[in-house]
Amino acid sequence: MTKSMSETRLKRTLSSALWSAYGDALGFPTELASEELVKKRVGQSRSIRTSQWKRLVGGKFGAEVTLPVGCYSDDTQLRLSTSRAISGQGYFDVEAFAKIEMPVWQIYALGAGRGSKAAASSLGNRSTNWFSNFFKGYESGGGNGAAMRIQPHVWAASKLDDKPSYLVDVIRNAICTHGHMRGIAGAVVHALSLAHVLLHGRMALDSEWLRYSDDIRSIPSLIRSDNDLLTFWVPAWEKNSKTSLELAAEEVANEWSLAVRKAMDRFAETNESPATLYAKIVEENNGLSKEERGSGVKSALFANVAALLGQRAGSQEIMEIVVNLLWSDTDTIASMAGALIGAAKPDVKFIGEIQDEPYIRMEANRLFNISQGVSEDTFSYPDTLYWQAPRAAIDTLKVIDGHYVVQGFGDVSPLGQRFAGRQKGAVWQWFATGWGQRLLIRMRAELEVGSEVVHKAAEREKNIADLFDYQFDDSLVDAEQSVLDSDLKFIAEVAPPPSIVKQSYAESKQALAVDVSSEGDNTPNKPITIDIDAMSSEAIKSFDPELIGQHLLLLAEQPNGVTLATGYASIVAKARATRLRHKR
Repeated sequence: MTKSMSETRLKRTLSSALWSAYGDALGFPTELASEELVKKRVGQSRSIRTSQWKRLVGGKFGAEVTLPVGCYSDDTQLRLSTSRAISGQGYFDVEAFAKIEMPVWQIYALGAGRGSKAAASSLGNRSTNWFSNFFKGYESGGGNGAAMRIQPHVWAASKLDDKPSYLVDVIRNAICTHGHMRGIAGAVVHALSLAHVLLHGRMALDSEWLRYSDDIRSIPSLIRSDNDLLTFWVPAWEKNSKTSLELAAEEVANEWSLAVRKAMDRFAETNESPATLYAKIVEENNGLSKEERGSGVKSALFANVAALLGQRAGSQEIMEIVVNLLWSDTDTIASMAGALIGAAKPDVKFIGEIQDEPYIRMEANRLFNISQGVSEDTFSYPDTLYWQAPRAAIDTLKVIDGHYVVQGFGDVSPLGQRFAGRQKGAVWQWFATGWGQRLLIRMRAELEVGSEVVHKAAEREKNIADLFDYQFDDSLVDAEQSVLDSDLKFIAEVAPPPSIVKQSYAESKQALAVDVSSEGDNTPNKPITIDIDAMSSEAIKSFDPELIGQHLLLLAEQPNGVTLATGYASIVAKARATRLRHKR
């Protein structure tokens, strides 16, 4: 590669990384929001610049937190996690990503999708490997939570025309959290779309997108080329999915072709504005529906559509169109489109700021150097042979020798005020890390440097069930199955009744192929709706006595408090007894 070509690749990589974070930050306030809520968040009905805003984090019992200008969501968080897990020699440390990055991410996740959160929780289990994360609903995980984070594999690739050289890592990354072919294929298509831009300096045309169908069909052979996946993952996946990899890939490839042809028909209508074209393509491919707005394959398509339309509308303009199409997955599509747009137009600047821009630049520069064969620094992780994620995710932040420490990562420094919610045992606070990133961390309320109360956490831990000796499986009694993690609750809500005959692999999983934010955004000072299922699900995560006590007090304050408290206590007690019996 000549010097000029190398310099161009560097510019495209840096621009791709920054534009992807920008799209995420610009679309974060509009994600699953009404026009009224957008106006409340950013002061106007449209998001056109990154700005400071407020959001309720942690669900209905969480806190209203001030988010700084350019704050990004889980899309960029997990993209940076992927980047850190790529060593200075270009090796993707999938063990570190799955067993350290993902479990730790739970304490600072922003706008996290249901699928990714459930996967991260399961990966904290000491008996779960990256290639055996078969949690309840894994095979239905066809959302975009994998596709949104895999760009670093392409940025670091030394041979972009050698697809398997980076697609195997893309697939390994995706399989850690997403078990439906739709989620894996979305990651592959997006990776190939980005590689095309870096190779050719332009977006692939819509007619060229049809070729990705063959790449989707090649996924089974790429999976079988990995010994861990071939030996452990493939047999379990095919047994649980009741189909073969090849058949699943074929059905998703056909789904991709059909969606692309719909888009091509719309592109033929040259009299339509970019905003109208984009909205029509998203709507006609069910991108505004609850069932499919977070589909991995559809998100990859919409990102390509946006990037191609950006050549006509302008980069900034198309990003504003994407993030303001309400009830689509605004931040993820904009983030994926931004990766393509930035690579195609490296000299175009976005309007606004991005949180942690120096760190994002540093990681992008490091990945570029790796692509050029230059040995770079490697992030320092604990040895995964001995590392174990904390039993309760909230205990990932500790005080050690008078310093705040994120276990698995290192020292962090508090920034600004704490944000308290209705759950008095937990607070949120911004922290600065030693590697240049800022994290909004959920932590124990009593955790303070220089205070004796930090030692209470050790005492409390004795009362916490060993959640990661526990496996989610179908042999559990109905009592506990009904109060599993609320992040998995959506499976029962959208799955068709057993009496409905499944016509195909794709159809049987369609309703579950979503990966959108599960965080609510209720106004804190408004009365909340008591939800026994949600409260008991939260309690079962840790069996934290303080949390359970707070829930009981809150329930007791309601008009039918005795009935509510009795029901809640019965559910939690029965789940606790069942879990202990299961461990034996």
